[in-house]
Amino acid sequence: MSAETQAPPPETSDAPKPIPPVADAQAKLQAIAERQGTLGRATFENLLGAGAHLWASDEEFDRFQQLIRESRGKE
Repeated sequence: MSAETQAPPPETSDAPKPIPPVADAQAKLQAIAERQGTLGRATFENLLGAGAHLWASDEEFDRFQQLIRESRGKE
């Protein structure tokens, strides 16, 4: 087999491979933002209390924060 017809050697680079573009990514992001009601600039009034329904009580939220700190080695 001649050098001209040989296949190139496999790549052995540890460099990350680029992520291929997603078809209609901008349209998908727009649809998600519309569904979530997050279009435009976030204001303090829009963010105030966002996610408050995720915990049943302040104690549960405090415990959640404590677990996060512990998992990150902050305490």
